Amino acid sequence: MPRLGLFVLIACLFLSACASRAPQPPEAPELPPLPDVRRVVLVHPQSKERADVVYYHNGGYDPRAMETIDLLLRDRSTGETTRTDPLLMDFVFDLLYRTGLPSSTEVLISSGYRSPQTNAKLVSQNGNAARESFHMQGKAIDFKVPILPGAALAEIAKTMQRGGAAYYPTTGHTHIDTGPVRTWKTR
Repeated sequence: MPRLGLFVLIACLFLSACASRAPQPPEAPELPPLPDVRRVVLVHPQSKERADVVYYHNGGYDPRAMETIDLLLRDRSTGETTRTDPLLMDFVFDLLYRTGLPSSTEVLISSGYRSPQTNAKLVSQNGNAARESFHMQGKAIDFKVPILPGAALAEIAKTMQRGGAAYYPTTGHTHIDTGPVRTWKTR
């Protein structure tokens, strides 16, 4: 073998050995598989709007069901909609699934999508509101499930490691999002 070829082979073996010993980032926890058919019942209490949809079936997300969800979760100040992250609906579904509640359980939505203007207004009124909120990306909801305490919902959501989760005792709502796994102090 020519010297250059031998050198390249040794270098590749060395780099391969080093790479296999390098510290690896922790892997996300393995999520249990969700059922092949997933349903959510979302209700906006103030408007009395209701979306009772099977949003996942036949191996994929149903576009019409997701459009129905997008409309219900629209910015209530501007009427604007955005695409809701399907993984957010999986987070909601899985949260109810883990608690043993049926898929017919109503999830009362207090906030879904927020336009940048609505979010900026909220930030100006409340210094604790996130300037770069996941609500502006269709990746967050604030909600209640009447038959479960919000604090318990948030604690279960935190253990799921699907994204952000927190309970707001002053309003009684739980927040979940599909951003990085984290929580924060609330009032």
